[in-house]
Amino acid sequence: MHIRVFESQDMESIIDLANKYASFDSDVSEADFQPAWAFQKGLLVAEEDNQIVGFVFAYLREVPSVVLTRWEVSKVAQIELLVVDPQYRGQGIGESLMNQLLESLREEEIDIVLLHCPATASEAKSLYDKLGFETRAYAMKKRL
Repeated sequence: MHIRVFESQDMESIIDLANKYASFDSDVSEADFQPAWAFQKGLLVAEEDNQIVGFVFAYLREVPSVVLTRWEVSKVAQIELLVVDPQYRGQGIGESLMNQLLESLREEEIDIVLLHCPATASEAKSLYDKLGFETRAYAMKKRL
């Protein structure tokens, strides 16, 4: 398995993986990955036999200065997606993608990293816990 920064020709495979295996209310498109062009090290792909089998996508997030002050930080990143093809899960690909991404974010002097995790994604939540992420909110809904 090889991890690298995405290239433009990877976009179709990334979108396909996201739409097949990510927890979204609607399909994603290339427009959803626009922030990757400004921070290319935030979109990493995992390849196996020249096939993209996973990716992680983060971007540098604009946060109001009052919030930065309250959080005692200067730069924030948002992890938008981590997707690994189910056939390749359990091999450490997600963890490798996250570790390389977190290293890239450290190099950019990011102070805090945010992400959302679906309540049903127990494997992802376990990985985020292992990597030191803390739960800071619950997103809730009620059908009427």
